[in-house]
Amino acid sequence: MYETEIYNKTVRESLPDKILNQFISTLDSIKLRSILHWTEHCTECSMPACFKTCDFYSPRIDGKCQRFVNGIEKVNLDSGLSINLLKIYFKMWGVLASQGNNELFDMDKAKSIERNDFKISSLIHLPWPPFIKKKLAQKRYSVKKKHIIKMQNTSSLIPDAFVSEIFNPTDKTIYLNLTIRNEDEKYKKIPFQYRMKLNPGYNKEIIPFNEIDKRIKTKISYRINLIPENITEDIPLYFGLTEFVQFKNSVSSGKKSQKIKCIVWDLDNTIWDGILIEMGYDKLKLKPNIKEILTQLENKGVLHSVASKNSFELAMEALQFFGIDHFFLFPQISWIPKSLAIKEIANDIDIGLETILFIDDSVFEREEVQTALPQVTVMDALEYNDLLKMEVFQLLVTAESLNRKQMYLVEAKRKENLEQYNGEYLDFLRSCNIELELLPLIPAHYDRVYELTQRTNQMNFSGNRYKKEDIELIGNNDNLDIYVLRCSDKFGEYGIIGLAIINKAENRLIDLMFSCRIQSKRVEHAFITFCLQKYLNDSDFYVTYRQTEKNKFSAQVFQDFGFELEKQEGALKYLKFPRGKAFLDDKIINLKT
Repeated sequence: MYETEIYNKTVRESLPDKILNQFISTLDSIKLRSILHWTEHCTECSMPACFKTCDFYSPRIDGKCQRFVNGIEKVNLDSGLSINLLKIYFKMWGVLASQGNNELFDMDKAKSIERNDFKISSLIHLPWPPFIKKKLAQKRYSVKKKHIIKMQNTSSLIPDAFVSEIFNPTDKTIYLNLTIRNEDEKYKKIPFQYRMKLNPGYNKEIIPFNEIDKRIKTKISYRINLIPENITEDIPLYFGLTEFVQFKNSVSSGKKSQKIKCIVWDLDNTIWDGILIEMGYDKLKLKPNIKEILTQLENKGVLHSVASKNSFELAMEALQFFGIDHFFLFPQISWIPKSLAIKEIANDIDIGLETILFIDDSVFEREEVQTALPQVTVMDALEYNDLLKMEVFQLLVTAESLNRKQMYLVEAKRKENLEQYNGEYLDFLRSCNIELELLPLIPAHYDRVYELTQRTNQMNFSGNRYKKEDIELIGNNDNLDIYVLRCSDKFGEYGIIGLAIINKAENRLIDLMFSCRIQSKRVEHAFITFCLQKYLNDSDFYVTYRQTEKNKFSAQVFQDFGFELEKQEGALKYLKFPRGKAFLDDKIINLKT
């Protein structure tokens, strides 16, 4: 959907069959999609004052500023194919924007809504006097925006991804910045941002929804902006599907991890025998061995939480009565669907849904979670005694794992302080007094480094999974500079959160990985700054990393610094930072060597 109340012009065009087939292929792969309302905006907008002060102000029929040369044009294909394509020529400061809404509809329903919208808009474009047309356009926009906000999160359906299809008809590469940001002042400090590279021809970007969902709160209002960097008014871009989607054969949605980071427990007839609300907690009995199982798994670094349909106050009293309340992080105890409760827990802990195991005695509840969240592993409560025997829980007990729950509690305190902080996000980080300590790889660190290499996905830039025996061999290699990274701030310890390996002969960073606990805290930026300060003296500095769907967002750190792409072999990228080039040093992190 787009601003049909302002623009309902269609243009007839003929696009290459190869390009059209790619648009069709994407449509064929989609089961459900959102209905975003794409609109025209300005990066420098301060309306209505700017309408009088800005030399670039060009009024539309509703009085707002036109920042696209021909507005938004709907493409009718000469081939007769039914593909929704929007053609846009961006003026300076032009932004394609939408009110956020990840509610999903089947494809036929979405088409019907968009067809009806176009028909209604046709009435606005009848030859009314300008002041009536202006009022009609403003009213229609207001109705659509309210409807979009009203239907947000009315179901428990969760998208697999945000998909953006764009045809770049030129022979030059164009960059497009995607920013998704909450509108609430409390949460808008940390947006989701990604820089899209539009090569000549057809481009499709698939951004996993969980990557967006971990940075912004998708339950409340948010905005989506698409802003081109290096485009001129004579270059059109053709936008195909630009929506949240659920795929027919969902690979990302159905994929389960080989690692379980958190077990989410039901309570009634799962943690204890009996139903709390009917019996009262004094008549309940804990399941045999529950305390021992909770303790042993927690010592291995496995987190616990609760998703239960119960009275929160009564359930917490019961957990305290049995002396097990301290095991459970961010318990979700209410009457909402358990899939939504698990999603909230994953967001609070900041882990992927694919790393969660859900245990419940009810077939209905397990099926509801499995249908809505196919990434989550489910288990019948009758099998809870098998947990300690499962291969996925044959884990090392390290100082890090023993302290993991406490680290997440400290992280919750950081988030609470951020929400209360009145200022810019980077200033908040400076106020945290974050310290990054660079340590040598010594035997005392072997177990934690091994654990880090096995658990890290989102911020693992090599994709390496070292065996235990590899760690000692690496540590004894004189051709390598190895850094074990430990982090802390005024709230507490993060512990050992990273590993970096530099090939001294090549002046090349060949391995870099961080725990997701420090994501968005500029720690990776501080380490790259250190590398450039130390290794740029005699030659250029190089980086080799393997891009994956999980690390491509974190890898934007190299773009932030301005690394140049030397070559690419499949997913393997070779980057260079030239000697003598100025580099970023935001002085947010205190470095200790």
